[in-house]
Amino acid sequence: MTVHDTIVVEEGQVFDGEGKRYVANPDTVGDGSQAENQKAVFRLEDGATLKNVVLGHPAADGVHTYGDVLVQNVVWEDIGEDALTIKSQGHVIVKGGMAQHGSDKVFQVNAPSTFEIINFTANNAGKMIRQNGGSTFKTSITIEGSVITNMDEAIFRTDSNSSEVRMTNTRYSRVGQKWYNVKNVSESGNIEF
Repeated sequence: MTVHDTIVVEEGQVFDGEGKRYVANPDTVGDGSQAENQKAVFRLEDGATLKNVVLGHPAADGVHTYGDVLVQNVVWEDIGEDALTIKSQGHVIVKGGMAQHGSDKVFQVNAPSTFEIINFTANNAGKMIRQNGGSTFKTSITIEGSVITNMDEAIFRTDSNSSEVRMTNTRYSRVGQKWYNVKNVSESGNIEF
């Protein structure tokens, strides 16, 4: 299905894609390059849930979140600019699903947030998570039961001394320097392979 304008999932609503593939119209939404100011394919308002969606190429700027949201069983066949961007403060949970083939980052964090990534697979990108460059707000990240491979730079990069990451029961390989400027790290049960 070709998306000609951002699909907005309103506050408290559930959007179940039932496994369908959504592709951005490159002329109206974005071509999935590293060009800034592309639109999201999905915009999730506070309390929204997005599940069972496949984002094909081009995925423009993926998914934008505004508040507390659940992203469940979403697959990015090609990351595009970013797979998901946290645009405003909230508790964002990404559960299941996978993302691959991004020249920069998988997840972009632009606001103070609690970000949980559970049973997720990330492969072939510059970094898995990037807090907005130069920002000093606190982001609390949990990565659990995931598989992370082929990151050029790191799993998480931040410029904030207060941001933290906890990674448990996760398998990883070829992830660059792993934590880029992250001051607060706790790990348990992880396996490098």
